[in-house]
Amino acid sequence: MCHQRLIILLCCALLICLPVFANADINMQLAEVTKRMAGDLDEAEELIEEVMASYPDNAAAHFLCGQIMGQQASNAIFSAMSYAGKSLDCFKKAVELAPENTDYRLGLMIYYLSAPGIAGGDTDLAWEHASAIEDLDALAGIRAKLRFYRQTENEQGYSELLHGAQRAYADHAEFHYLLGLHLQQQEQFAPALEAFNQAVAANIDEEQHFHLSALYQIGRNAVFSEQFTEQGTAALQRFIDIGPDKPNLPTVPWAHFRLAQLYKHSNNLEALTHHLALAKTSADDTLQKSIKAAFD
Repeated sequence: MCHQRLIILLCCALLICLPVFANADINMQLAEVTKRMAGDLDEAEELIEEVMASYPDNAAAHFLCGQIMGQQASNAIFSAMSYAGKSLDCFKKAVELAPENTDYRLGLMIYYLSAPGIAGGDTDLAWEHASAIEDLDALAGIRAKLRFYRQTENEQGYSELLHGAQRAYADHAEFHYLLGLHLQQQEQFAPALEAFNQAVAANIDEEQHFHLSALYQIGRNAVFSEQFTEQGTAALQRFIDIGPDKPNLPTVPWAHFRLAQLYKHSNNLEALTHHLALAKTSADDTLQKSIKAAFD
């Protein structure tokens, strides 16, 4: 059970980007470590230990160490606890060296939330860091506390904070989008649609991530609710026309699949056949299983 929960530590390495520092030599070395993480974790581990020996007071190196050791803990069996301890020590050292860096505190917070108690997991300490992040950066603090509430399954806390964030930061697409997802999960489809539309219309959205995600969700919402077919169809077609190819976004074949579902609902056989054929070109096994379940 402990090992299973340690798998969650992998999230620390996926969600937080390494910042840029003034020292060109250390930057190059950390960039090389990051590159090796994608191919060989053992090599990355060996190199980060060399970097930390040369730069013992570099917070970025310790933070990267925390991510590497967290991934190693995910993959290990007999040495999982040892790697988890190293991960925690590295995250704590990064925060000690750079206490005002909200990314480092978030990494430590995620560890405390994800690890079992025997490996140092502690929700009280996680909340302390979420609160510290809020003191340093209000927006980052909201994001940290939303994560805390979601991971601790505090439905009321999550909902109240999210509604408050949506009102306080009405020009940010992120909170409209998250609220839309939250409402959609509760099958409140009409309010969810309104929130997704607000996300699309919002002024602030880095790299259009939440705008594009909201367009896809408008279509998905129409599929689930069997309502709002016209809006769902238009949103999915717009998503396809943009043709996003970015991490953590639905793919265009998924959008074709959702359109095929909507055209099935509206009895448009020609359009259904067209979009279904395009969806079937994907090599995504999950998508192909969804197609089979919906149309076979």
